Amino acid sequence: MREFNAKVGIVEIWVGVAMLTAIILLVFSSAVMRAVGRPIVWSVDLAQLLFVWISMFGADTALKKHAHVGVDLLVKKFTVKLQNTIAFCTYLLCIMFLSFITYYGVLLCITNYLRRYQTLQISYSFGTVAVPIGGVLMILTLIEQTVDLVGNWEKPVIEKSASA
Repeated sequence: MREFNAKVGIVEIWVGVAMLTAIILLVFSSAVMRAVGRPIVWSVDLAQLLFVWISMFGADTALKKHAHVGVDLLVKKFTVKLQNTIAFCTYLLCIMFLSFITYYGVLLCITNYLRRYQTLQISYSFGTVAVPIGGVLMILTLIEQTVDLVGNWEKPVIEKSASA
């Protein structure tokens, strides 16, 4: 699973860079075209669609690097076993929450299948499907991190996170 998540992480970064570059170029060219009286009417919809995907890929990339915001001031004072127990419970809660988000994200995709982006004339599902896909990617990352935590139970999770 570690190898799969590493390969997915590389793809996420490259696709995210490509999408962010596309958004920058799109918004810039749209502003220029608007200034000369030839607005690109579909630029906002496409930029929003790409931004949703970048957000989900970015969330998983941050999760892989343990870069999400966390407050460890108090937890660092606990014993290693208690720190790891808290981390384990946190991972399980996150997996449950992401499972909920993934399930309802799929339902949202099905509901939005016939709805169209007004200017792109494509289904809204192209945007909403980013949520369940991102959820699954983050669940896989958390499963890997949970297995790693259990396999290295003697090491404090906070030190492992800071070095990642």
